[in-house]
Amino acid sequence: MIYGITILSIITMIYVIAMVWVIVGFNKIKGKNSIVGKEDKPSKISVIIPFRNEEDNIFKCLASLHQQNFDRSSYEVILVNDHSTDKSVQIVESFIASTDINIRLTALTDTETKKAALKHGINLASHTIIATTDADCVLPVNWLQNISLHHAGNNSMLLGPVMFSEKPGFLAAFQTLDMLALQGVEFGALGFNKPILNNAANLSYSIASYKNVNGFDSFNTPSGDDIFLLEKFKFQNQKIEGLLSNDFIVETKPESTLSSFLNQRVRWASKSKYYKDKLLLLFSGLVLIQNVLLLFIYLGLLFVENHRLYFLFLLITKWLIDFILLFLVASFFKRKNAMFYFIPVQFVYPIYVIIVWIASVSLKFEWKGRKY
Repeated sequence: MIYGITILSIITMIYVIAMVWVIVGFNKIKGKNSIVGKEDKPSKISVIIPFRNEEDNIFKCLASLHQQNFDRSSYEVILVNDHSTDKSVQIVESFIASTDINIRLTALTDTETKKAALKHGINLASHTIIATTDADCVLPVNWLQNISLHHAGNNSMLLGPVMFSEKPGFLAAFQTLDMLALQGVEFGALGFNKPILNNAANLSYSIASYKNVNGFDSFNTPSGDDIFLLEKFKFQNQKIEGLLSNDFIVETKPESTLSSFLNQRVRWASKSKYYKDKLLLLFSGLVLIQNVLLLFIYLGLLFVENHRLYFLFLLITKWLIDFILLFLVASFFKRKNAMFYFIPVQFVYPIYVIIVWIASVSLKFEWKGRKY
């Protein structure tokens, strides 16, 4: 028992140190980013949006692009249809007929998957900066302006914040807290110039740098194009920065059902076997191990009476550092309401992590009507 408690203590302390590092980094990058003014000569931007069966979302995404506080002649939108079977294409065609922004609709023919759609769109791009988002996202009005300003120097890649829109209920709060944790780690690491995570819903990079690293990876995965491209940029010493600003937050919708949420997370986790970044592997492994051990802490509190106070100390320590990080990030994203679910989520989260991890290495999943 003493050996077990010692292992629990060591891993918990390592976890706490890692989260303190993230908290300090998040505060650093938050402090150095501010809202910036307009440029005399904006960068030219090609916005690439792959889509498949997004009839419920794509109009709002396009409307947010129409409302951009950015010179119309300085950006184009390339929409790549990945074999949609719903009314997405008709909605796009109707929107194109009613807008004055430069939108091109194209389609994959012989290939499929989001990565193939992105490649197709990039090959058609006319401008020097590639910006990507998803068809179920809503973009802030200064999104393109911020991208242009922060690529004015020699940035190769710019990482932006992403958050779920507010919805009622435990499932939505769970997803929000999970996303807050991911955003905390992403920008916390960036605060020390150690990028390990990004999100294609708010990502931009120079097309020259994209070509310098020979484009996307060759992994046979339905997602992960964003993180694997980040790894390639990082390993070839391309300049990577992040902008943590309130007028740069891209909003997307949380999953509406438990099954779709778990399916999404299994898809996300399935690409982890291909990670090469040692720092990312360290954080991923640490989070997994800490959550597995958290179950032992709960069991120790229930059944090991002689060491109950010690297990309680470890639990409070873990909860406290998580609360500090999540509250900090929730405050920035204006999602503090989700913190009311903090304690119930703490009980469920270890089980969720273990289920998703096991499922990602042993089960198939479905995405957009395709099985992988």
